Amino acid sequence: MKQRTFLAVIFMAAFLFLAAGISQLAVTDPVESNYALTALEMVRSGDWLSPQIYGTYWYDKPIFLYWLLSLSYSLLGTTDLAARLPAVLFGAASCTLAAWFALRQTGRRLTAILFAAMTGTSLIGWFISRSVITDQPLYFFSGATLFFAYIGLTEGKKSYVTAAYVMAAGAVLTKGPVGLVLPGLFLLLFIAIQRRPDYLKRLFPPVGIVLFLLLCLSWYGPMYNRHGMDFIDGLLGFNNVVRATVSEHPEYDVWYYYIVLVPVSLLPWTGPCLYGLWRRRSHRDEYVLMALWALGTILFYSLMATKYPTYAYIANWPLLYLGACTMQDWLDEDASYAWLAALIPASLYGLLFASLTAFTRKTPFPVPSLLLLTVFLIIMAILTWLAWWQKAYLALPFFLVTATAVTYLIVTFQVLVPFYQYRSAQTLTSLANQGPVYFFEEYRTSYPYYTGQPAYWTAPADYDESARLQRDAVWAKKHVYPTEAEAQVLTRLTQHQSLTIVVPEGKYKDYKASKFFNLTHETGQSGPYHVFKPIP
Repeated sequence: MKQRTFLAVIFMAAFLFLAAGISQLAVTDPVESNYALTALEMVRSGDWLSPQIYGTYWYDKPIFLYWLLSLSYSLLGTTDLAARLPAVLFGAASCTLAAWFALRQTGRRLTAILFAAMTGTSLIGWFISRSVITDQPLYFFSGATLFFAYIGLTEGKKSYVTAAYVMAAGAVLTKGPVGLVLPGLFLLLFIAIQRRPDYLKRLFPPVGIVLFLLLCLSWYGPMYNRHGMDFIDGLLGFNNVVRATVSEHPEYDVWYYYIVLVPVSLLPWTGPCLYGLWRRRSHRDEYVLMALWALGTILFYSLMATKYPTYAYIANWPLLYLGACTMQDWLDEDASYAWLAALIPASLYGLLFASLTAFTRKTPFPVPSLLLLTVFLIIMAILTWLAWWQKAYLALPFFLVTATAVTYLIVTFQVLVPFYQYRSAQTLTSLANQGPVYFFEEYRTSYPYYTGQPAYWTAPADYDESARLQRDAVWAKKHVYPTEAEAQVLTRLTQHQSLTIVVPEGKYKDYKASKFFNLTHETGQSGPYHVFKPIP
């Protein structure tokens, strides 16, 4: 099989796996819906330059994901499939890139398959490859930047370094300056540690730098020309400097956050990845860059004030590569007991999913029985450990990949579909023609996304979100959704105007204590939402 055909098969297999069930996964609040609505407003307004949400210019993230989503909506309509398709495509592309790099570096197709399969079935890789957020395109561009740069520097191939700058431009258009700063920092440290001034000379090809500037300025330039310092302060100031210095989620601001999260995100491959990071240590160029990439990412984001589960996602690239190479070594060496480093974490991971069966009746959303999943995992566990006992080591990666992939497919249709519905306001679309809709204390952007109708946030006059969340009040600047003060809503209620107040389950006690409660009556409940109407 030719390399192109091999990589095409990898891409199609990854795409079909990651795309399974995405048409049934509703856009959720609070994160996904912001991206989805912004892109939808771009399509509706015809302005594909300036991101807007609720008719307000929105500088939360650069343009690339919004372009992807807008194009998807233009081709497929406003559907859940269209919203999630860009992430799936970049997830499949990431698996293909993994296979290409491993094949080029090792010459082993099995290693390439392992790296690709581990990329697509790692917990965070599978999850983010189906999510309406920026992180999967960033993951692809960051990986391509460092892979191409490594090849270009170590092999003296200027075209690869130039390609790295193009990929870095994609990362900057996806997430901002970190798309260049972080890979650039790792490469400079790599060159310094390896004491290779010749690598430094190769790092700055004029053509690559020009292409990088042209691509980035194709959007950043017109945005600055149109919006001036509002754009700079919003994107670079608030969403980069402030995020790095002022914690948005103080409850997560602990030094060990990513030290715990990254190993969890690698499941079921945590064992071989961490084992490989330790046992494969050397002064070789490849290992030094991979170690810098993994550990540097964790350290970099650990130093940032704001912690978020997806920030250190790019650390998985080098760890998964080392893990794939490690398992290839185990196969070559017939390393019996070394396989325990893979089998034990994977078994515990499977046990975690099997245990979901015991909680299906306790969830606030309907979950079908997961007995089939439990039976399947038990069978796969028996087969896997029998293969290990019989020294059929070649079967072990196949069993682990199969067990993980099938588990994800079952979980998608039986757990995620109802869970995403629960995390979305899609079920409230019937309220769209019943007058203005108000969300009490917590806004749901998915409502205007699905209905095309505005909704308003309201709360008691003394409500202080920043105090409740114990975070700096500067983060209130993120809220640009339509609001209406308590006094105005009370006036509407006393006048018996036709309106609806939607109260999330977690805010029900607050609502009962508010002035709104005695002027309304509950007409029903939809998922986690209580629906109130004015008393006739």
